[in-house]
Amino acid sequence: MNAAKLLMLALSWLVVTSLSSQALASPSAWEQLSPQHKDVLNAFQSDWDTLSPERREKLIRRAESWQQLPPDCREALRDRWSELRDLPPEVRASLRQRWQGMSQEEQRAAMQGRSHKTRCPQSN
Repeated sequence: MNAAKLLMLALSWLVVTSLSSQALASPSAWEQLSPQHKDVLNAFQSDWDTLSPERREKLIRRAESWQQLPPDCREALRDRWSELRDLPPEVRASLRQRWQGMSQEEQRAAMQGRSHKTRCPQSN
């Protein structure tokens, strides 16, 4: 899989999860999160109390979206994230810049070729 498609996949997941329209109250402390949220957001535990309420809400919405994905879809997305993470920083930066320079229509068109679509039917 080429790097551009990999970035498109990762960013498409972010776009899909950011579309959640639920308004959530932002917990004021890590301890107020549900066990399910703590499991998904574990990487943010040490920084949770320093995050803005808006950032916390966004992370909670994404965690909820993640939990609703089928296990095989989560596995496919983890695999793609790993591939993206393994790219050299300059390649990731270049792909990110390219993505950010695209219009929403161009981004949608680029996401149509995502290879994980058969494993992630809800994100189509």
